[in-house]
Amino acid sequence: MDFKDKTIIDFVNELSSNSPVPGGGGAAALVGSLSAALSNMVFNLSINKKAFTTLKDNEQRSVIDALDVCERKAKEFLDFIDKDGEAFSTLMKAYKMPKDSEEALKVREKTIQEGLKSAMQVPLDLLKNLVAMMSYIDIAATYGNANVISDAGVSAILAYAAIESSVLNVMVNLNFINEINKDEVIKTCTDLLDKSEKLKKEIMLKVYNKI
Repeated sequence: MDFKDKTIIDFVNELSSNSPVPGGGGAAALVGSLSAALSNMVFNLSINKKAFTTLKDNEQRSVIDALDVCERKAKEFLDFIDKDGEAFSTLMKAYKMPKDSEEALKVREKTIQEGLKSAMQVPLDLLKNLVAMMSYIDIAATYGNANVISDAGVSAILAYAAIESSVLNVMVNLNFINEINKDEVIKTCTDLLDKSEKLKKEIMLKVYNKI
């Protein structure tokens, strides 16, 4: 799959079609990439500006490091568009496997379970990466150029939207997986969602105070 290489209009058209791929997982990944890209813009418009030179050395370093991380995340999140599509397509193929004998049914069920775990793992990995990135968005809101500080806020809003979307995509697959500690996965998602919500509120408070 090569969804990340399509034009914006082509991706939107495919998202709008009757094909289940790309779907919500791919959209969440794209939104996550947009979030990272916006923080990159804030960093790039802050580094070497007059206000930046007044920061302490460790503060300047945190901004430069955050830029490096967000640049990588913007690209990595785009990769998740195809990862999500591939996982879902593999799962759909499993559901179409023959079930005309007891042996075929066993093979089909095993393949479906493997597909469900993969379809759950992709958004779970995206979720963890998105939440980790929010601490870098916080750096953008703390030290970013005041003229583009609203973009740090939009970055946080988009990241949180992608996070909540990823939780949904984890849960919808988790419900059908048999051999897994569901409580553990749910707790992980809940903890990450709570953490990201708190970070978003802290970031938005900083942003609004600077507008």
